Amino acid sequence: MDAVTPGELLALAAQSCVDAAKLLHEVRVDVSVKGTFDQVSTADLEVEAFLRRALAVPGSAVVGEELGSASAPITWYVDPIDGTRNFVRGIPLSCISVAAAVDGTLVAGCVLDPFRDELFTAAVDVPFSVRSTGLVIPPGASPRPLVLTDIPLPGSPYSGEMELLNSLLGVADVRRVYVTALSLAWVAAGRADAAANLGIHPWDVAAGSVLVRAAGGEFHHVGSDGFVAGRGEIVGWLRERLEDIVS
Repeated sequence: MDAVTPGELLALAAQSCVDAAKLLHEVRVDVSVKGTFDQVSTADLEVEAFLRRALAVPGSAVVGEELGSASAPITWYVDPIDGTRNFVRGIPLSCISVAAAVDGTLVAGCVLDPFRDELFTAAVDVPFSVRSTGLVIPPGASPRPLVLTDIPLPGSPYSGEMELLNSLLGVADVRRVYVTALSLAWVAAGRADAAANLGIHPWDVAAGSVLVRAAGGEFHHVGSDGFVAGRGEIVGWLRERLEDIVS
């Protein structure tokens, strides 16, 4: 396998996301239940199948939400539609997320918001950037940090999430958007100060973690299925309380 640079992997990820988004204008959206609190649409399956074909470079494998996983020197983490529950209701809060890891280290990430036509990208030696064709307001300062979280999650195995939310509302403005990858992209872009969730999978956070770190923020895994990301004192505040919940 010839050496591939993080920039080249990012370029392929970004183009694949852009091309995959075009399918969303064409596919029929049928929904089936995937779990008590989860569902999958035909759009999820078709977009992931497309991304698997588009990302099939020699020496690579895909870890995806819907169609299984494999391992190789280059690993792609694919979330075809993050925020499916929003997407199938026509709520414009979902995204396509692709990240690349080389020998286990994440090196490139791309998040595409198909509703606003915004593309968030970063890689090792490639600065974080946002390409947008819509209205963009430069992030401003606020007296309280803005935090994006889906806590408390329905059906969560953890206790203490409601108490955490109540405490968080006392120190921060809170938005619950149910699309982790896009939340991380917004943190990277400075639109929110922090994001935190439990019950996540690798494809939920792979691309977003690259974006946040490239933009100068922190990203921390918490336990086996949680994370905290962002800037400022609120990150440590959230990390401490999530660690108490999962311990």
